[in-house]
Amino acid sequence: MSTANKIFTNTLWQVVIRIVNVFIGVFSLALVTRMLGQVGFGYYTTIFAFVQIFAILADLGLYMAMLREISSAKDKESENKIINNIFTIRILSSFLMLVLIVVAIQFFPYDKVVKTGVIFFMGTFFFQTLITTLTAVFSKYLDMAKVALVDFANKILYAGFLLYLFVYGFSLKAILLGNSFTMAVSFILLLLFFKRYGRLSLSWDFGYWKIVFKRSWPLAITVVLNLLYFKADTLVLSVYRPPAEVGLYGAPYRVLEVMATFPHMFMSLILPIFTAHWIAKKSQELKQSFQYNFDFFSILSVAMLFSIWLVSRPLMIKLAGPDFALSGPILDILIVATVGIFFGTLFIYMVVAIDAQKQMIKYFFFAAVIALVGYFIFIPIYSYWGAAYMTLFVEWLITFFAWRVVYKNTSLRVNLKVFYKSLLAGAIAFFVAKMFGAYNIIFVLLVSWLLYLVVLALLKTVSRAQLKNIFLAK
Repeated sequence: MSTANKIFTNTLWQVVIRIVNVFIGVFSLALVTRMLGQVGFGYYTTIFAFVQIFAILADLGLYMAMLREISSAKDKESENKIINNIFTIRILSSFLMLVLIVVAIQFFPYDKVVKTGVIFFMGTFFFQTLITTLTAVFSKYLDMAKVALVDFANKILYAGFLLYLFVYGFSLKAILLGNSFTMAVSFILLLLFFKRYGRLSLSWDFGYWKIVFKRSWPLAITVVLNLLYFKADTLVLSVYRPPAEVGLYGAPYRVLEVMATFPHMFMSLILPIFTAHWIAKKSQELKQSFQYNFDFFSILSVAMLFSIWLVSRPLMIKLAGPDFALSGPILDILIVATVGIFFGTLFIYMVVAIDAQKQMIKYFFFAAVIALVGYFIFIPIYSYWGAAYMTLFVEWLITFFAWRVVYKNTSLRVNLKVFYKSLLAGAIAFFVAKMFGAYNIIFVLLVSWLLYLVVLALLKTVSRAQLKNIFLAK
């Protein structure tokens, strides 16, 4: 089986499960927004953003470091050493962040509901960080379908819990506690799948810890700077604007976050391949692999962009209820930022593969400063509009910087032919499907997707050789 075929098989499973997860997530979002309303969902969004910031801080660049380390491990013994030591570091950093969460929340001018809710949500943070770390192992073995399956189980369990609360009575605390419980169950399930790849234990090789920190500190700084521009918008919004406005922004932002998980999951499969080509000095194979993935992201992200533009307002009403109709236009802006995240993720993983993370630090710092200044200037005046447009600008700024670093180190020239054809196909599908705007959302989307695929085929966007390599190669 070719590498392309393996990636396709894994990606197919991920896509199928991810599509199901999206529908389950939509159902859960609909329940939460209807139970909590604008104000309550604003509190929920603030709690989620606050805890997520510390979850990202706890990463310390360890996920990417582990993925790169085990991708170059010489034998199983070395791989187990890497996994267990980095996993131990992650547990300690997560416990430290739990303490910091409780202390830090006291210095923010939040309602008591938020400060108490954070405590009930901390379990979600802790187990999610552990799951993220172990995901690197499944990425190496192109077995991300199991990670997607764990995520599926989590979504099913949480949706069932929310449905119970919706029928028999609910509270914000119960919703948060249920999230923590289901994440703990997901971690246990992932451990069962992990057994085929090794035996997990705590390891205290401080000499190796120093090596890990030495290699991961550029990633750690990058993660912190990334955090400042990716999550600061919600926090600044929660400080300057009322909870109802935070809720209106939080609903479409959740859609962005759901969609943004795919490129990271997909690229975690590709990173070991990029790294192997780079180490072996196979520049032609590296560039070809990158181009294939760029073309794939072009086709996928353009379809996503025009689909959301078609149905954003009715979609948000269906998802979150009539109170969130204004979230539709906000989603129109954030979906453009999501496309930037897709391409930015591709270039950033390439930066990691060629070991050029340190060169990205200054760019992340610059983007973080621009983002923070923009948030503090525009959010107090323009509320969620200021947050959305700044998010869009900064995501594409990061994409540009990551491309610049990749080009500087590899002289990689990206062929935009597939991207342009995708835009043309997307525009045609959009304007034709727009005429069916009075019909059901699902019908409109199906019409647009069918037209999109037909136009892509007519434009010969993907060659037969590429399709043969993916579907038929042994």
